[in-house]
Amino acid sequence: MPAGKYILAINGSPREAEGVTDLVTRKFLEGARVAGAETETVYLSGLKMADCLGCFECWFKTPGTCRHKDDVPGVQEKMRRADVLVYATPLYICTMSALMKRFLDRIIPMAEPYQCYENGVCSHPTREGEHRGRMVLISVAGFPGLRNFDALRFTFERIAEVGGDQLSGAILFPASPLLMMQPSPAAEQLESVVQAGREILDGPISAETAAGYSKPYAGDEAYIAMVNQMFERLVAATAKSPNRG
Repeated sequence: MPAGKYILAINGSPREAEGVTDLVTRKFLEGARVAGAETETVYLSGLKMADCLGCFECWFKTPGTCRHKDDVPGVQEKMRRADVLVYATPLYICTMSALMKRFLDRIIPMAEPYQCYENGVCSHPTREGEHRGRMVLISVAGFPGLRNFDALRFTFERIAEVGGDQLSGAILFPASPLLMMQPSPAAEQLESVVQAGREILDGPISAETAAGYSKPYAGDEAYIAMVNQMFERLVAATAKSPNRG
């Protein structure tokens, strides 16, 4: 592992460090630190972050600088330094969280306004010194089965392609409530996430490691029955609560 490498994780979960998204991300960063990397996590829900207005001032009036004076430019400075960017988001309505989408809309100042076309891909060239390296996607979902992540994975493949980066791995955990159980039925898969963190700065995550964290750890029908029973108890408890409504 090359010395002095830096991995930045951008967490788009509103639950921050309390969520399953962060549990998986911590495992990945643990492996990276074991391999000698410096790591940092930015929680988007804790930032002052305005919506992109589509005004394009960052392209023409103040090139590279957004009109909003909030916390996003500080995160972009960390992105410029990072050797690997980790985008961590729960799966919301088949895609990323609103926090992650708001943040990604704001990275437009990191690109030039011009368009280029190469190998069948139309994109904007990045500004000098902007991030062009490895990306990793981490996501969790309450539904069982990896198919639920298809749209999200495709979105980040395109983000990497358009930005000139490389999507070096997609670490996807369906049936995510099970990850909070002790003992965890996904303990073996989470160890493979640690291994992915060890591997990432030397290149893309290996196929063997990806197969390890992608291995099923819950039967779909049994998981759905368990979750529905849990929801039934929650609905009943809420109906009996004197504070309901």
